[in-house]
Amino acid sequence: MQSLTIRQQITPRPGILYSTEPRSLSFSPGGLFSFPLHATAYEDSDAATVRIPQGVKLNIRGVSLNVKEIAEFCKTASAQGVILKFSSEENGEMLVVWTYDKDRSGDCWETGLGIEVEGPRIIRLAAVVDRGFKTGSRLDVNVFGSVGKSKLNV
Repeated sequence: MQSLTIRQQITPRPGILYSTEPRSLSFSPGGLFSFPLHATAYEDSDAATVRIPQGVKLNIRGVSLNVKEIAEFCKTASAQGVILKFSSEENGEMLVVWTYDKDRSGDCWETGLGIEVEGPRIIRLAAVVDRGFKTGSRLDVNVFGSVGKSKLNV
């Protein structure tokens, strides 16, 4: 059976805080899924692409931030927080599925997201910071879940 793959490559631009080398991981059915999305202000060009082959299902269950990382980020970047966005082949618009706001969010994690996608599909995930973000420290949004066998008879 084929593996699910996720790939993120940050577009080179002045002042970028991350390596621009592509990061890619593969996950087999029956395995746990985890990936640190690099947060940027550019959701379209810096989104991660997830390829889910036929017979495979991705379950996104939770998201988290490192408490020290988000505190430093909000202090040095003068930003309010970060959001997780999702798009699919059926709807290419990047839609918000989770928000962390330093003044309104009580926790740096969320469980029970309940996003389930069965292949064959290509989806995109992006960790997006305020558009005013120019400098500051790095911030990753950690996405967790599992990879299973699809129940669709395709």
